[in-house]
Amino acid sequence: MEYIKTFEYYNEELIIEKLNLQPLLDKLKNAVDSKKNHLAKLIVGSLLCVLSVSQTANFVEHSLDLNGLNKKVLMSWIFGYHDPLSLKLSHDGWEHIRSHEKLKLKAYRLGDKKITWGFGHAEPVKTSKYRVGHKISEEQAIQLLFEDVNVAATGVKRMFEQWKQQGIDIKVTQNQYDVLVSMAYNIGVFAFRNTEFIEKLKQKDFSRAAELIKVTKVNDKKFPGLSIRRLKEYKKFIS
Repeated sequence: MEYIKTFEYYNEELIIEKLNLQPLLDKLKNAVDSKKNHLAKLIVGSLLCVLSVSQTANFVEHSLDLNGLNKKVLMSWIFGYHDPLSLKLSHDGWEHIRSHEKLKLKAYRLGDKKITWGFGHAEPVKTSKYRVGHKISEEQAIQLLFEDVNVAATGVKRMFEQWKQQGIDIKVTQNQYDVLVSMAYNIGVFAFRNTEFIEKLKQKDFSRAAELIKVTKVNDKKFPGLSIRRLKEYKKFIS
């Protein structure tokens, strides 16, 4: 489908036919008419996986029978999606991670063969130089947070780079990027990339991917607060 990006002119009927976009456009119109704004926004994300921003804007302008206000809202959403390789974690994204990881200056164990301290920094017990009860300063904890978030963000961007090499071009909003980095930080880049949530995102199914956030790696018996965190990430992803 990459050939669609090379069009130098707008040909509405040809693009709709070649890419079978009419069902997606109908869903978008119905979502907007029904005031299901979160669904409409996710459908816009799916459209941007196969079209450029300008082409998607043209569809909204010429192919959807909407009033002026609804068109204006849709346009603002379209231009709110970006190449994830151009994004950085926002201040809100940082605060989300900090607040949910919670600062622990003394090292502890959760029974997962790792020792944890700071803002959720974890290392294998066998190879870590730290032991349970070892205390670090708040400055050291913040430094570890920066380093770990950088690892998570780098892993997320590497994933998108690899998808691009496969011809899969995904656009995301700033909020969605923040959620991706937060989840990668929380469960580890490797585990994050092997979730059903990521598989649906790769398939350009933003709506199903969003729903899966709420249950991704949630274990209420072992980590009782994780379902609350995931619900906040879900709301942030669709907002």
